[in-house]
Amino acid sequence: MKTALLLGLLFSGSIVKANVVTESFYIKNSNPQYLQLLKTRPELTIDHVEAGGFELYGPKGLGKFLTTNNIPHFSMKIASLSAVRGYPSPEETATELKSVTDKYPNLARMFSIGKSVKGRDLWMVKLSKNVKVDDNRPEFKYIANMHGDEIVGRELMVKLIKDLLANYGKDPVITNLLDRSQIYIMPSMNPDGAASVTRGNAKNIDLNRDFPDFSTSDNKDITDGRAPETAAVMNWQKDRHFVLSANFHGGAEVVNYPWDTKADKFPNEAYIKELCLEYAGLAPYIGASTAFDNGITNGFAWYEVNGGMQDWSIFYKKDLQITIEVSNTKWPEYSTVDYYYAQNKPALLKFMERAIP
Repeated sequence: MKTALLLGLLFSGSIVKANVVTESFYIKNSNPQYLQLLKTRPELTIDHVEAGGFELYGPKGLGKFLTTNNIPHFSMKIASLSAVRGYPSPEETATELKSVTDKYPNLARMFSIGKSVKGRDLWMVKLSKNVKVDDNRPEFKYIANMHGDEIVGRELMVKLIKDLLANYGKDPVITNLLDRSQIYIMPSMNPDGAASVTRGNAKNIDLNRDFPDFSTSDNKDITDGRAPETAAVMNWQKDRHFVLSANFHGGAEVVNYPWDTKADKFPNEAYIKELCLEYAGLAPYIGASTAFDNGITNGFAWYEVNGGMQDWSIFYKKDLQITIEVSNTKWPEYSTVDYYYAQNKPALLKFMERAIP
């Protein structure tokens, strides 16, 4: 009773959507009542629930509340200074992408779908034979780094783009992919967050809680009031017809399937689980998980996500999407990126092949 009363007092008059990330903490899960209590607050975001605890994000005053109520917690320090220094900046990443795509004008096209809060371009790369032509070949999509402090996905996408282009005409799997499908890859949806090593964008908005959600009151598929990065993806996808896609995160090693936002069984669950099991099996360290059976999980069974891109893509755009958590450490030493790419490459390619009938 005391905890509930203090919670109401500390956040009274400041109820906001659960996409504002001003303070972030890890909660030691010594008391299951903490998780149940914090779930009741619409202004708080719970993420990456595991046996030892969970991540908690919210507005200013969250740390004070946790301390006042004797809830064990510690501040989230995402990366060591040495790890941060090893990674390219958003501008350096863009330069690298432009350099490699310029070499293959018939296979690659790099373009911006909008601007971040700080005016950075939101770069998209299309890869396909006769890349300047939109035709009836199936469309496929990967998006990474929507949480700025989850960096490995961005680096995997850059490596994948370079691999696809360098090996077209040499590797039969890659050649078939670019011949028979239209592939879109967005290495970083949140370049401002990547630059500052923060989860949210430059206005502390959690982009993976910012999309329309069919199970909540924020269920109109409109861009009004959303972050510019979210709105850019929504507006761009209006003109596309993706048959399959995935988005990449960090903080766990697991493949997540819908729904995230409600407990109802996904209508095509057998097929989506088959895709997830295939991906996890081809990425050995994910499939060998001791935290998740066979390296996969249902989203809602793990923890509820409202306003996520996965469920928005499926429900509103009929784009079958999964979420792939690629590294337990959100911002590991840069030297580990090659390992993660080698582990994920067969799965990345096979999942893309699944878009081809």
